[in-house]
Amino acid sequence: MIRLSLFVILLAGACGSAIALEWDELNKHQQQILEPYRHTWSQMPEDRRQHFATGASRWATMNEQGKQRMQRRFSRWQALPEPRRRSLVQQFEAFRQLPPEDQQRLRQKQQDFRSLPKGEQRRLREKYQKQQGREGNRSFEKFKKRHRSLRGHGMPQQPRGGARPAGGRPGPG
Repeated sequence: MIRLSLFVILLAGACGSAIALEWDELNKHQQQILEPYRHTWSQMPEDRRQHFATGASRWATMNEQGKQRMQRRFSRWQALPEPRRRSLVQQFEAFRQLPPEDQQRLRQKQQDFRSLPKGEQRRLREKYQKQQGREGNRSFEKFKKRHRSLRGHGMPQQPRGGARPAGGRPGPG
């Protein structure tokens, strides 16, 4: 049950806002999911209670297939080393700070990559890792420097007008 509750906490991050409630104001599904927090609920900060209540509501409305998918994702998350999880949380927070149009560009690039055949994805990952060196926990700032779509956010400008960097290959894009 505690593992499920931790999962609900992560799940709530993807949800919209919910009403911050006292324990008795939670519905029965929320109370059932959040039972491990019953005795500490009133001491939690309001934003955390809201976050938990939202995650519990979302969990309660999922079908079995969705719940299983989320449990697999949470298991993978738990298996990550703590420094990697911290790095991913920082990257996610930095992403959320980007303007919507830059977020959309990055989402589109990710979608384009995922639509490639698995072999092509693997080839591109290997090529990228060779170019960058194996940096499993690189910061989001390094990530942003590699994406032209994030110009104007403290990013160095690439030359325009067909100019090519040393080596004759065009920049990222």
